[in-house]
Amino acid sequence: METIKFRGLRSSFILYVLTTLVIAAVLSGLTIWGCVALQKTLLPDSNQVYLTIQRNDPDGNETTTTVPMPLNDELIEIPIMISMEDPDGNTLSGGRNIKYSVTKIENSFAALSPKRRFAYQASQIGMIVMPVLFSLTGILLCGLLFYRKKLKTPILLLTSATKQIAEQNLDFQISYPSADEMGTLCASFEQMRQILKESNQTLWDMLEERRRLQGAVAHDLRNPIAIIQGYAQYLQISLSGDKISREKISSVVANILHTSHRLERYTDSLRTISRLEELTVQAQTVNFASLSSEMREDFSMLTEEKRIELDWENTVVEKVLNLDTKILYRILENLISNAVRFAKRKIKVHFAYYQGLLSTTVSDDGPGFPEKVLNSKDGYAYWGSDDENHLGMGLAICRVLCRKHGGQFILSSSDRGGAAIKFTLSS
Repeated sequence: METIKFRGLRSSFILYVLTTLVIAAVLSGLTIWGCVALQKTLLPDSNQVYLTIQRNDPDGNETTTTVPMPLNDELIEIPIMISMEDPDGNTLSGGRNIKYSVTKIENSFAALSPKRRFAYQASQIGMIVMPVLFSLTGILLCGLLFYRKKLKTPILLLTSATKQIAEQNLDFQISYPSADEMGTLCASFEQMRQILKESNQTLWDMLEERRRLQGAVAHDLRNPIAIIQGYAQYLQISLSGDKISREKISSVVANILHTSHRLERYTDSLRTISRLEELTVQAQTVNFASLSSEMREDFSMLTEEKRIELDWENTVVEKVLNLDTKILYRILENLISNAVRFAKRKIKVHFAYYQGLLSTTVSDDGPGFPEKVLNSKDGYAYWGSDDENHLGMGLAICRVLCRKHGGQFILSSSDRGGAAIKFTLSS
């Protein structure tokens, strides 16, 4: 037979109340039974009478004896029960010197002695007061026990958790292993805490990465600013001495204009990254085999122009993945475009899937990343290109997109000595 389990607060409360009612009813019944038994003991038996026997001896002396007797058929046998001989052994004639009478015992409260009256009144009061006292005490104990067993612990946990959240402390855990409503509430509160902590961590990571990016950009802006300042000082000194030709002035101005365009591209890239941080991932189910074939055909055009081989390897056996294809396309476009700039003969793209993550690696046979970039905590964007028109912002954009899609972005070196970039997307 399956055991009945009281899991909910309502079922538990009903069980506590029913148990209290049964205990109170049993105690009240025992109390009333005891009071009734006491009253019966205190009051005379209504089924008894007093038998009074009066004797007269030959000397004229009278002897009276009174005894209680049950009110039944034994009274009919009173003459037989009375001895017809006097104390000296003389037989009395017909019992004419003996008289007897039967008197009913008074069965009333008024016939009791003062002590018995007090005990009788106390028993009557107890029959009313004690059941009420048992009921009130049972209700009080039932409420206290229910609060202590079912409500006190989760309420204290939730109160403490609320206080810690108000103090902006999320490094704690709520554990209340119960199958009732309070257990469900604590589990929901713990889930909310985890989501809130993850959101705060994500926000912190985003702000930290923005700080790194701003620091890197501020550091990299020094070069074009220094160039502009140097040309401006050169023009100022040269013009004051009238020792500069028009051709030289035109060349300096062209260089200043070119450097200002670099600064403009920096600011445009920063605005692009800021807009990406507000991007919402719109994942949908896609047939990855078909998607992989389409992407290979599209990106082959980028490599064919530079006569670079594109080695496309897809080891994903799952037919359907949940991805935002626009984000995947944009990341691969940036990475393959960068790889085309540095690769000598070959670019390899490898896809794998494990533990709910789509892992993609883009590698080339170029010079690779400098060690200072690989070893630097802030080296997520590659600023070391010899081409002054290439700002390296594509890697920073890819990193932001990967984080948005629940993945990671890692720079490393390939087996062939070139650059290798591995990124994952949650699917």
